[in-house]
Amino acid sequence: MNTLRIRAGDRVCPVVIGAGSLGEVGRILCEQLGRRPVVVVADAGAARHHGRTLRASLRAAAVETRAWVDVPPGERSKSLAWVRALYERLLAARADRWTPVVALGGGMVGDLAGYAASTFLRGLPVVHVPTTVVAQVDSSVGGKTAVDFAGAKNLVGTFHQPMLVIADPVTLDTLSPRDLRAGLAEAVKMGVILRPDLFEAMERDAERLLARDARALEGVVTACVEAKGEVVGRDEREEDVRALLNYGHTVGHALEAASRGRLRHGEAVAIGMHAAAWLGESLGVTLPEVRKRQNTLLERLGLKLSAPGADKREAARKLKLDKKVRDSRPRFVLTLQIGGGSVWPRIPESLLRDALARITR
Repeated sequence: MNTLRIRAGDRVCPVVIGAGSLGEVGRILCEQLGRRPVVVVADAGAARHHGRTLRASLRAAAVETRAWVDVPPGERSKSLAWVRALYERLLAARADRWTPVVALGGGMVGDLAGYAASTFLRGLPVVHVPTTVVAQVDSSVGGKTAVDFAGAKNLVGTFHQPMLVIADPVTLDTLSPRDLRAGLAEAVKMGVILRPDLFEAMERDAERLLARDARALEGVVTACVEAKGEVVGRDEREEDVRALLNYGHTVGHALEAASRGRLRHGEAVAIGMHAAAWLGESLGVTLPEVRKRQNTLLERLGLKLSAPGADKREAARKLKLDKKVRDSRPRFVLTLQIGGGSVWPRIPESLLRDALARITR
């Protein structure tokens, strides 16, 4: 197992990556935080696959589980109603400010549990045990928490750094092929904007990744966490360089919200990356060969570059609710070259309309 240390502000978060680490959660938690009672918040789907292993690990380390809350899978659970339900369970479990909340599952449960923990008693420790590609390569690291509100994704949230992250690539074996492919879009994003070596490795190992080769997946997860850690260490609260991590997300989030559950997050991000590359090329920022390499890799990983029939008007409305809007204009991340992203604050509205038309026809 490999342990990376991600610094954000005055806190350092250990990120343990390695096959079999799920079965060592109890031991690792005690080593890093001491033996404290915990509250587990789990995606119900992840709990079916991995709950028994996590429970056994906690018992073996003599860690008391004060409460175990299974949350229904899907974006609809990322709501204030579920935040209230978690508050009630934390209260019933007599949680204090030293009680870790352990989040088992993907980005949805990590965001939800993280937000509830960040606001209950003004902040409980959070331990992420991510079991999806998106969560392992991106959402479990960096301290973003959020729930959806008023039909907009992640509109209500906080920055609350985890105390510990434990990522076991073997848990990815239980993902459906569709969820595996969707998650890999986030890793491609990281390569396009920050790490040309990661992008090249994914070009070389695309088939191994789809075949769930543990060594290849562990390498991708490690590279993504390293890259994100460097960015978060420089800009914890997305005031500057951290905005680069939103490549493909401005259009992607709008499409995801407009699709009402028909698109996975990573699928929407892949389409958003195609839109961003097209916008960059239209503005003379992105070279045609960069867009071609990006889109070729996305398609090799089984990801589509458009969402035919999606509601363009609804997507355009969701764009205006994006968290990165400044002075009523969405900010876009464009890429100059593989591994070289940049934030562009002003994109002509006519080009935005053309981009949305291109990816929805």
